[in-house]
Amino acid sequence: MEFKEQKDKLLKELELSYKKYYNLLYNYGLKLTNDSAQVQDFIQEIFIKLCKRENIDDISDLKVYLLRAMRNTIYDYYAAQKDIVSIDDMEFLIPEDDEVFKTFFSKNDEELLKYKTLLQTINSLPNQQKQILYLFYIKGLSHKEISEILDINPQSSMNSLSKSIHKLRMQFKQIPEN
Repeated sequence: MEFKEQKDKLLKELELSYKKYYNLLYNYGLKLTNDSAQVQDFIQEIFIKLCKRENIDDISDLKVYLLRAMRNTIYDYYAAQKDIVSIDDMEFLIPEDDEVFKTFFSKNDEELLKYKTLLQTINSLPNQQKQILYLFYIKGLSHKEISEILDINPQSSMNSLSKSIHKLRMQFKQIPEN
């Protein structure tokens, strides 16, 4: 295959990947930094770097690669700003929005209390545990994929998830039943 054909094939693959993974990257980026415009810039930067490659055939799992690239890009940006010491110091954000609570649970105060307690408990978890909960339950990633994104081993991902679930269960046992 000649160079131009190879480059056209790469660009087409990247265009499809961009459309397929944009929302995933955007939502994940917003969990790491609360700056929407910056997250959009990071996504552009990641795909520009991919465009400069000869091909992406050597990437075994593009979704995992992109999520890890997002995490690393955000870390590199803030490290250059000297805002953080390590990626583990970055706050993983799960917003507590009272208006959203009221919209979904306005007729049932018990449900509202349980949801708020759940969110507060999740937000009290260490950042890595919050990320693992998010990636496993919200994004449906496997422990192998999570371990590649967070640069930990799969067993650590499983153990961390188990600890998180245990803490959430213990917190819910403390809520009085009406």
